[in-house]
Amino acid sequence: MNAFETALKAAAFDAAGAALEVRAEDGALVLANAAGRDGLGDGAARREERLVRGRSALIERRAFQFEGGAYRVAAALDVDSERQVRDNLYARAFLDSATGLPNRGLCEHAIAEMIAARTADEAFAVVVVEIEKFQQIAAFHGARASEELAAHIGERLSRDTAPGDLVARTGPDEFCLLIAHPGGPEVTLVACRRLVDRIIEPFLVDGVEIFAGASAGVCYWPRSDATPEGLRRKAKAAAREARRGGGGARLFEAEIERRVRARAQEENELRLAIRDQRIGCAFQPKIDFRAGAVDSLEVLMRWRREDGVWLTPGGFLDLAHEVGLTNDITGLVFAETIASLDAINEAFGAAPRIGFNIAARQACDGRFMRTFLEGLAASGHARRFMLEITEEAFLPSGQFQARVLPLIREIGAGISIDDFGAGYSSLAMLADITADEVKVDRSLITDIDQRPRNQSLLRAIESIGEALSTEVVVEGVETAEEFRYLHDHTRIRVAQGYYFAKPLMLSGVEEGVEWRASQKRRALTERYGRAREAREG
Repeated sequence: MNAFETALKAAAFDAAGAALEVRAEDGALVLANAAGRDGLGDGAARREERLVRGRSALIERRAFQFEGGAYRVAAALDVDSERQVRDNLYARAFLDSATGLPNRGLCEHAIAEMIAARTADEAFAVVVVEIEKFQQIAAFHGARASEELAAHIGERLSRDTAPGDLVARTGPDEFCLLIAHPGGPEVTLVACRRLVDRIIEPFLVDGVEIFAGASAGVCYWPRSDATPEGLRRKAKAAAREARRGGGGARLFEAEIERRVRARAQEENELRLAIRDQRIGCAFQPKIDFRAGAVDSLEVLMRWRREDGVWLTPGGFLDLAHEVGLTNDITGLVFAETIASLDAINEAFGAAPRIGFNIAARQACDGRFMRTFLEGLAASGHARRFMLEITEEAFLPSGQFQARVLPLIREIGAGISIDDFGAGYSSLAMLADITADEVKVDRSLITDIDQRPRNQSLLRAIESIGEALSTEVVVEGVETAEEFRYLHDHTRIRVAQGYYFAKPLMLSGVEEGVEWRASQKRRALTERYGRAREAREG
């Protein structure tokens, strides 16, 4: 070996990141690189872990012979960095970032381990806690505040867990508890109701009180199911039954299983209806009751089952949202609407404007809205459409006003705030939203002739609408008394509801039957005429 090679090996030895040293048989230090000059100690163990320069290191020692002498070389590898990387990977894979709790994967793994370790007479319970309106809270207060809220909820749930129990966050608005040694069902239900009551108490997030609702569902292994996913799914179904019943906690039972299966069957039928294009629409007039004429039409989706029965959205829209079919349904309804424009013109004349519903989550989905608006622009009828969007889309943290609204304005479509007054609405919201129309929710209109507070709210909405040049439309008018109040005590001119007309099927699909649009128009005109005669008489 020449001098250069010798010097190069020495330099490489000195530059090595791992601490290296060589000791003689008697323990005397013979050679060490820069990282090992503080000494690794003359231990006898071939492998040990100890602190080196304040960090954990794994030290390995090996003996070797060199020119008749016996030596030992020791190498120390920093394990703190390796552990940090491993811990980070574990946290990303198995822990929820907002709460630090186990995620769904780790929760199901823990349930599987418990199943494997138990006999059939050693029951344990799985509890799912669903947080109500979590998405609306996130939209109103922002994503960061909603994740902080989730962390607070996780803390409250964790306070009462016993050793051996587990609390996990298994979805944005879902927590799962694994109770290793539950009492009987009634004992567990009482405990779960206490948990729900604690969640109902207000949370302080960034100095603001936030109120969250919750419902809990309980199921037992092995009585309810034998698989981790099955247990969690059935506990979730019980939680939803509790929510439909007004909150609290429910135990999973056979009747819930029947409803779960029926819902799964309904989902399958809805998917088949989309595939077979058995999604259609009806049109409900908005009436200018002061002129006695049809002002515009709202498109309402319908589902024709295989037995020919038409279903309204109230029977399937929540399911469509839950299983991610809303966009597909919207596409079919839009296509049916465009195909029906000639019949609409024949029925109502003068090309009335078309109100088309877009869900808040769709309105804030930039990809969906770009695709939808491109199709609307390509139809050549964009200026005829009024997109009816519920108020959640307009909340401060939403993306709708910043990214989607300009695209709607660009193609010439109108904007309507639907169901105003049913959720997080405030009168100040009207000043921040450049809407063409506000539709007052029917909850404010029902029995308005007998409700002075609602009358005051309606006057305030009407005044702000006039100041902002925003049309105020009232929906849900069903009685002559409600109509008479609107006519005599407000300046509102457009209303909608069963008092004027039920939704009309302009072009039937069932068995090739067509509704004669002209007859429908004549019937409407005659009804408005009778209403006017009654008022004047």
